[in-house]
Amino acid sequence: MIDVNPFFVKEPALIFGGSQEEKDPRLGLHYFGPYFTSNEDTFSPSQARIGIIGTGITIRGTKNILNLLKNPIKSESSNRWLFPDYPGATLERGVRCNFIQSDSWNQTITNYDIQKVITIDDVNIRIREGVKLFLEKIDSIKNEDSPPDVIICAIPTEIENSCGISDLTRGAKRPKYTSLEMKNEAFKRAGQTFMDAFSVGVLENKTAKQEISYDFRNSLKGLVMEYGLPTQIIRQSIIEEIVNYNSRSSVQHPSVFAWNFSTALYYKARGRPWRLAKLPEGTCYVGVAFYQNKLNPLLDMETSMAQVFTHTGEGFVLRGSDVIKGKYSRDLHLSEDQSFKLLKNAISLYSEKTGIDPVRIVVHKTTSFDENELAGFKKVIGKIPFDFVSMSREHSIKFLRTGKYPILRGTVFPLDPEQYVLYTTGYIPRLRTYPGHRIPIPLRLRHIGDSEITTIVSEILGLSKLNWNTTQFSTQFPITLEFARRVGRVLSELSEELKVENHYRFYM
Repeated sequence: MIDVNPFFVKEPALIFGGSQEEKDPRLGLHYFGPYFTSNEDTFSPSQARIGIIGTGITIRGTKNILNLLKNPIKSESSNRWLFPDYPGATLERGVRCNFIQSDSWNQTITNYDIQKVITIDDVNIRIREGVKLFLEKIDSIKNEDSPPDVIICAIPTEIENSCGISDLTRGAKRPKYTSLEMKNEAFKRAGQTFMDAFSVGVLENKTAKQEISYDFRNSLKGLVMEYGLPTQIIRQSIIEEIVNYNSRSSVQHPSVFAWNFSTALYYKARGRPWRLAKLPEGTCYVGVAFYQNKLNPLLDMETSMAQVFTHTGEGFVLRGSDVIKGKYSRDLHLSEDQSFKLLKNAISLYSEKTGIDPVRIVVHKTTSFDENELAGFKKVIGKIPFDFVSMSREHSIKFLRTGKYPILRGTVFPLDPEQYVLYTTGYIPRLRTYPGHRIPIPLRLRHIGDSEITTIVSEILGLSKLNWNTTQFSTQFPITLEFARRVGRVLSELSEELKVENHYRFYM
């Protein structure tokens, strides 16, 4: 039995229009509108121009969705704190933004185009060709004199079934490599020099290898970065269920959908829905994670990345170097030199985007910090105050409380001077409920650094409220780590030669 002295950290507040504070994203947007102050360089668009790519049917359906967003939608939930009414998106309500649509920003995919794709036998080639249908249309829209701010890719059912998640794409996500490709990569890792380095090579079959993709969404999100236009993906099946919603529909209620969809479009049009009230100014938050590079045949190698966030919540993505898994533990750790370079580049990106150098560094990671990582990070940081926090789901320890609901979000149980159990999920007083379906799983925190633990916990709770792709109250992990897997999946299909946008809105 663990002898602990738990404590509670209050729910961090968010700032909305007119510097008004509210803990719930939806209520804050409803009453005050998105964050904007006249004395700060903050962009708050009054209109967002929306382009649509799809078939005639999905373009029409998407227009219906955009019309739906304009008007209030009553919630059918008995808990209006958890599921409030949607107020509509106009200059006076909701995100205080008009979504503008014009046929000049639309591009139609024909049935002939679709048939050419869905009849391709090789599933990975089929997915890539399905992605290309949209890339070609995005290229045309980009060349307009006044392109839109966001492009909605309305995926028709045929492409959804043939290139999305279905029996027709079974096995598509798992890369298949030839033995020669695996040997070549192993030689490269060992530092082997190839004859082509001396302009001497063996005659090869010059037939170009067919381009392939492993996942439709990830490939589209990655390849579209070349055009500098953020995208929002919606499937025909979702469009039809939302527009024709009834009690038997399997999708979320239209009021919930409208909250999430309108906020995502606003964010991708360069708006900032809300920001945290009390994140220390000048603190650079960095999330370090790893992803499996699907273009590399060596399965024991992954690529590092950093997600950099400012005190205002603006997020940026930075691709790092390849890392070999541990031989026994299989844990992923950076070398001292890799740690130094990744954090140095992250700080440079922070300074470039904010115009100031950080006065404090916070690094989040899902695995422990080893000696090499600590040495590399500290070499960059120097005398600047820092906090290194590793966090992972804690399944072996559970705490219960009496009553109808589970433990409160924000409850902390110290295990020792450097380790804590934190509940980022649980009963939320502002919502009058626990918005989950199972017993909440806490996070185990390991902290090395200068700040008090209450500061560390308050920051984690705050950063868990910055998911601008939806309006849910919070996520389990802070934003520095919550979408690491999703961002990594997008990067996993991009070669190093292709342009990578660093702003977060391109990955959501």
